[in-house]
Amino acid sequence: MKILIAEDDLPSRTLLVRMLTGWGYDVIVAENGSEGWQAIMDEMPDITVLDWMMPGLDGVSLCRSIRNMKNLPYIYIIILTAKCRNQEILVGFDAGADDYIVKPFDRDILYSRIAVGSRVVTYDKELMKKNKQLQQYSSEMKQLAEERSKQLVHAERMATVGLLSAGIAHEINNPTAFISGNVQIIERYWKDIEPKLKSDADNEKSRSEKIDFILEEMPKTIQGMQSGVRRISKIVNSLKNFCRKSQGDLVLCDINICVEQALELCRNALKAHVTVEKKLSDNLPQIKADTQQIEQVLVNLFTNAADAIGANDGIMTIETRTDEEAVIIMVGDTGPGIAENILDSIRQPFFTTKPAGSGTGLGLFIVRGIIENHKGKLKIENKSTGGALFTITLPIFPEGTKNEIENINN
Repeated sequence: MKILIAEDDLPSRTLLVRMLTGWGYDVIVAENGSEGWQAIMDEMPDITVLDWMMPGLDGVSLCRSIRNMKNLPYIYIIILTAKCRNQEILVGFDAGADDYIVKPFDRDILYSRIAVGSRVVTYDKELMKKNKQLQQYSSEMKQLAEERSKQLVHAERMATVGLLSAGIAHEINNPTAFISGNVQIIERYWKDIEPKLKSDADNEKSRSEKIDFILEEMPKTIQGMQSGVRRISKIVNSLKNFCRKSQGDLVLCDINICVEQALELCRNALKAHVTVEKKLSDNLPQIKADTQQIEQVLVNLFTNAADAIGANDGIMTIETRTDEEAVIIMVGDTGPGIAENILDSIRQPFFTTKPAGSGTGLGLFIVRGIIENHKGKLKIENKSTGGALFTITLPIFPEGTKNEIENINN
């Protein structure tokens, strides 16, 4: 352990060096306050023994300088003084001294005071070491929590896909069956029409009529097949994008496009008896968002609305609008609404009113987390006309600060 002695009196300095060296300490010597300050900057001692009265920078002033220096490790300061009145001793403590020894000093007293300082410095170093370890653990736990949060969001997205899968399969089967039927029609008629077209045999009226019919229907058939292929491609791409694990990147985003993408995924889940009424404001300002997560929020709200409406005919309303600072999305339904006694509980993890196996209880908890991560707000209430209303507020991306997104993502 390093100890600095700043003492201008040669006999006292020599005696201190002999004693401290004999006790096994690494001793640094300064003959005045200025040398002492330089030694502190160069050597960073653990303990300093400072003579009160020194030419230039005295011990009390040096003590104040040490305590005012930022980013220094803790140094235990002992003032060595001939002053013994309480008022004078208090001046040293007010300057930041930890202890004092009155001249002429007793060998055993000096040994004990230095030993106390050594323990304090050792405890302080151990405490700093523990704090660094705690900071490291805290940082690691924060990273782990962020990673687990991302995994939880992705797991909920996969659970949503599982719940939607039957409807999505039905959505794909419909155009697939239509394409398959049209292919069979083409195959059946092509055997008749191909030879006729090759031979230009227009003299047979019945053949000619069939060819005319096929020529008339063929464009419609092909158009229907193309429409079915586009429909399948759209569903598959939407599903693929929805299932992809989010990287957390923020991009400029049109919320109306997110609404349409989410509706595409929920088309079958909304069922024939759920009428969707859209009131999407034109020319909405852009927001900065993870579009995949925003679509996950909307899919969750849309499927919840369909579940609330149940088997009865009902209406789901989707409205987007803006104020001066935010884009607002409102999703309402004509279901029975939310019981007042659970309004505060439905956003908690694992809370669900659905039958076992029909939900994870994480949907609205994830929704709230995503919205709050986007600096937005989620409001849940019952409409006065009946049914539930979910209102999402997301901050508008300010114009002229496009580089901000790049800085966030980098």
